[in-house]
Amino acid sequence: MVSAGLLAACENDIDPKIPEDAVSPKLTAPTDGGTFVFQKTDEALEFKTFEWTKADFKLNTVVTYNLEVDEAKGNFSNRKIISSNISSPFKITIGDFNKGLLAAGFEDGKTHNIKVRVVASNALATKAIEMTVTPYFDAEPWSVIGSAVGGWDLVNDKYMAYNKEKETYSITLDMKPGEFKFRAPKKDKDPWKHNYGIDGGKIIDNGKDISLKSGADNIGVSGGNYTVTLDVANQKFSITQNSAAEFTIWTNVVLDAVGDGVSADNANATADPSSWKWGNVMVADNDGKPSASAAVYTWKWTAITLEADKGFKLRTLNGVASPLNGMTFDVGFDKIDVAASSSKVVDKGGNISVSEKGKYTIELSIDATNGDAKKIVITEYFEYPPALYVIGSAVGGWGWGTNDLPMIPVHSHPELFWRVLYLDKDSEFKFFPLQNWDNGVGVTKDAPVEGVYTVGTENIKVPESGYYTVVVNLKDKTIELAEAAIYGMGDVFGGWDAAKPANKFTVDNAAKTISFASAPANGKLRMHAAAKTLKCDWWQAEFNIISGDIAYRGTGGDQDAPSVVAGQKITLNFNTMKGTIN
Repeated sequence: MVSAGLLAACENDIDPKIPEDAVSPKLTAPTDGGTFVFQKTDEALEFKTFEWTKADFKLNTVVTYNLEVDEAKGNFSNRKIISSNISSPFKITIGDFNKGLLAAGFEDGKTHNIKVRVVASNALATKAIEMTVTPYFDAEPWSVIGSAVGGWDLVNDKYMAYNKEKETYSITLDMKPGEFKFRAPKKDKDPWKHNYGIDGGKIIDNGKDISLKSGADNIGVSGGNYTVTLDVANQKFSITQNSAAEFTIWTNVVLDAVGDGVSADNANATADPSSWKWGNVMVADNDGKPSASAAVYTWKWTAITLEADKGFKLRTLNGVASPLNGMTFDVGFDKIDVAASSSKVVDKGGNISVSEKGKYTIELSIDATNGDAKKIVITEYFEYPPALYVIGSAVGGWGWGTNDLPMIPVHSHPELFWRVLYLDKDSEFKFFPLQNWDNGVGVTKDAPVEGVYTVGTENIKVPESGYYTVVVNLKDKTIELAEAAIYGMGDVFGGWDAAKPANKFTVDNAAKTISFASAPANGKLRMHAAAKTLKCDWWQAEFNIISGDIAYRGTGGDQDAPSVVAGQKITLNFNTMKGTIN
């Protein structure tokens, strides 16, 4: 057992009458020390691996080893032990070494010259190595995170410095126009379990002792350099804008798409009236004006029909400077985000074109915080997104790098997605068409009606732990959390009536399984899910057990159904996506 702290010599001590030919241990790693300024945020990282040769007391005795520390000018007379009962090789983390230093009396925040050695049974010791260390006060790390500081992923946490006299955290940093929250990402495996925001999220550039609330709304800033102070104990924060940011204002600036590639089939297309006299022109949605978020302005052309092999550009209205900010530009293929756009988008002499006529969605964004950088994404238009991904603490966390959980599309119903999920109480989740944070699908703040929520932007919070059939109906704009209802179908279950009560599987939330105790007859296994808002035929919400795995039918054809013998038990575990028939 390894323990950090001050330990006294005791029954493991060897009698001081040690044979003259006894052999001391030798430290083989590390071979030298170094200078180290420890940080709480690095506490889980390995500090050093200590390796040594065995001591030989020339006696029949059990030998134990401790890692000792003392001031560089000391003689180890006080037995200051970092870790006891260790064995070679011994790995120690920054956190454990730091705790040992504090317990040994080395003050946090100050630099100390120390020496470290391994001692056998408090008698024979290795040579000591010297190092310079600055331990930290062992306070829980809190950070600022959000679009204002680069994003909402783990890599974007900006850790705050702790002042133990004031018992507050603080940081001075540049923020973009956007939002942020406070969180303690290392306190729990879910980095969002401990987070603070404000009620009724709004922009606050300056303020003192502002009340915070766990899990509340994001805090907005208009951009610049800020000093932020967090008082966790009293759930308050203060913010000072040291200097404001200066950006181009693109609000209400009108853009149009122009060229031969803009089809005359568009209802709102007109011949180009500008001096360009180039094909047709069509202003962006919202009368040509952008939406804005954190000083990133976005213009959108939804379901615009584009002609094949014809060129077009995007520009300020009629190719002239806007009277609102005096800015003018026109952009072509060089601003296309190729990776995010349809493969049908092609370069035509610097202009934008498509290889196949059809309806597309064009998005042009200008990032005013990044020198008015422009980006164009063009995708094929669908009334409903072709995919939805679920992410959140309810399904393993909020990181796209570790989460890849698509919802199941419904055959012949592009507006419907579903999936059976085991969800823990009070965990949260949300849906996105792509594995990024754009165009999220959540719920409103209104209470659900019999498990059915209205589509909005808030995270969905799980009311009770258990299995749910989760249904997203984009046509009706609803999200349903229905208690999982799985039914057998076909010859094994005596007919083809959907959602027949006698054929309903039993849900065991404790075991996290859904099962049918005894198959009524021999035959090919067919199963389906049912829920109030899952408005489709049974086979369009079908799944089966294929080679031991639960496989959803989705938009595919009939599955290769396994055979079942009367009396066999069918067991499903949607957590592991495994199924058995035995």
